[in-house]
Amino acid sequence: MGKRTVTVNGSGRAAVAPDVVRLDLRVGHDAGDVAAALAGAAAGVTKVGAVVRDHDVADADIRTLDAGVNQRWDNTGVAVGFTAQQRLAVTVRRLETVGEILEAAAATIGNALLVDQVRLDVSDRSEGLRRARDAAFADAHDKAKQYAALSDAELGAVLGVAEAGAVPLVAYKAMAASRDLAGGMPVEGGDLDLGAGVTVTWELR
Repeated sequence: MGKRTVTVNGSGRAAVAPDVVRLDLRVGHDAGDVAAALAGAAAGVTKVGAVVRDHDVADADIRTLDAGVNQRWDNTGVAVGFTAQQRLAVTVRRLETVGEILEAAAATIGNALLVDQVRLDVSDRSEGLRRARDAAFADAHDKAKQYAALSDAELGAVLGVAEAGAVPLVAYKAMAASRDLAGGMPVEGGDLDLGAGVTVTWELR
C-alpha cells in the first residue's frame, strides 16, 4: 500500500497601503500621411512628458509602452488619413498630484490625451506578499488538519509545496461623487490587497 497523503489548496491575503499610482496614458494624432501622424503623436507625448516632469516625476518613472499607426476610413470606406498613437506609463509617487497631472496634461494637448488606466499600487510588494503567503500556508494547514482528523490520522511531514499564484487585488476608491471633479481626478489611498495561493501535500500517519 502506498503512503497516505493529503493535498490541499490554501489562499491568503494581506492588506498594504498603496504608495504609488500607475498611469497608462495614450496620445493620438490624426493626419493625412503617416509621417505627419507620427510627428504629431510624438509632439503630444513630448508635451505630456514635460507636464509630468514639472510635477516632480523622475525620468526613471516614465517610459514608452508602445506606438502604432492605423489608417482611417470614412463611413463609405474611403481612406481619409492616418491615426498615430503612443502610450506612456507614468508612476506617480505623490498620490495627491495625480489629479493635477491629468488636468495639466489635458489642458496642454486637449482631447488628444486619453487615460487608459489609473491604478493604485505599492512600490515594493515583497513584505505584503510574504504575509499573504504565510496566511495561505496557514489556511492550507488548517484544512489539512481537518481532513486528517476525518481520516482518523495525524499530519506528518510536508511532502511538497507549490505556489498557486500571487495575484494583486486592487481596490480603487475615488472621492465622493458629490465632489466637483472638473478640476482633476482626486485619488484616495483606499486599500490594496495582495493575494497568494499555495498547494501543499502532507503525509498522513
